[in-house]
Amino acid sequence: MMIKIPQGALWIIEKLSQAGFDGFVVGGCVRDSLLGKSPKDWDITTPATPEEINHVFADQKRINIGQRHGTISVKSHEDYYEVTTYRVDGVYSDGRRPDEVSFTKELTTDLARRDFTVNAMAFSPQAGLVDPFGGAKDLQSHLIRCVGDPATRFGEDYLRIIRAYRFAAVLGFDLEEDTRMEAVAGKHNLNLIARERVQTELAKLFTSENFSAIEIFLEDCADVVFPEVAGLQGIIQNNDYHIYDVFRHTLEVLRHSSPTLHQRIAALFHDTGKARTKTTDQGGIDHFKGHEAVSVEIAKKSLKHWCFDNATTARALDIVKYHGRTILAEKTAIKRFISKVGEQTAADVLEFQIADNLAKSQKAVETTLPRILKARKMLEQVLEEGEPTTVKDLAITGKDVMTLLNIPPSQAVGDHLARLLELVIEEPTLNTKETLTRLLLKEVNQP
Repeated sequence: MMIKIPQGALWIIEKLSQAGFDGFVVGGCVRDSLLGKSPKDWDITTPATPEEINHVFADQKRINIGQRHGTISVKSHEDYYEVTTYRVDGVYSDGRRPDEVSFTKELTTDLARRDFTVNAMAFSPQAGLVDPFGGAKDLQSHLIRCVGDPATRFGEDYLRIIRAYRFAAVLGFDLEEDTRMEAVAGKHNLNLIARERVQTELAKLFTSENFSAIEIFLEDCADVVFPEVAGLQGIIQNNDYHIYDVFRHTLEVLRHSSPTLHQRIAALFHDTGKARTKTTDQGGIDHFKGHEAVSVEIAKKSLKHWCFDNATTARALDIVKYHGRTILAEKTAIKRFISKVGEQTAADVLEFQIADNLAKSQKAVETTLPRILKARKMLEQVLEEGEPTTVKDLAITGKDVMTLLNIPPSQAVGDHLARLLELVIEEPTLNTKETLTRLLLKEVNQP
């Protein structure tokens, strides 16, 4: 079994060999190569100590920022490669990083400290594939399995719990039974590590195209990571447009959503407010009036807690806010909606509503979904034609309004522009400076 190593990494391995040291590419680059993917990074491991690495590559540019833990970045063929000494991790007292590391001369000992078998393989042209824990077999079986005892692996580094689900999602694999069982057993520890690190893994997980791994993660861990979502289990929606409880509906919306972070986050939180707003009328029909606004507040708090970036959060919250809005498939209605929320949000909401209705009842699919599909097509037409939809598109400006009416900057200026925009949305041919000036003066001079 051969792996094509880039020239820069191959030169480093050959240079180490000439100095009497083994050198292997290791970890994710081996995994991805065996999967037929192009690795982003090529890491190298060796029994040479950091001092020996520095000596071997004394003539090369190096970065010693990770030297304390055995890592030296060496420049080769215009790229930097991390060269790390075989090591043994000490005690993980904080559940994230070892308190100290020591070096070893045994490659297998180094591989034994790694998280999952598919990441615990090494390769060199001379030795071939070194796979003491069955990573290649697990690749073939599409399994994520911890190296050694999963309770020990997860106890060392709590982040590995969510990384297990993330790797399963990104690679399209399943979690090995014992690995999943111990991940669930230790999930409460996710609240003990840096939220930014959890957020990074969540973002990769939720933008995966492998929905089944996302579903398993939420079924296993939502009560710890997203308790508001877990709390939707068992909330029945007894009406003509739903066939699932709110939690199952949420999962189905995720299934139909595009794998973009703002859409997936919106899917996750869009109905969280239903737990607080449910009412049942005398006919036994359930209603959730105002749940959108409540869902926005729940999502805002959770996304801030997990340190999601402001741009993604704002985009997701806009979808949640407007996801229940009825948008008619009429040109004027579409332009009004764009005027209210902007082009991006209008497109996001209609895209989301397609996924939302695919996750409802057959009645919703047959009656509501066709209107949404027509509305999205109309939106595309409006954007292509470029007709005015915002005050910025008007042929008259706020400065013009102030000059014509001899008024200072004020809310009144915006009100005048808003009324002119409404007229232009109805009839785009009115959007000339002469016509808008006439209409403005006529409005002001009316008794």
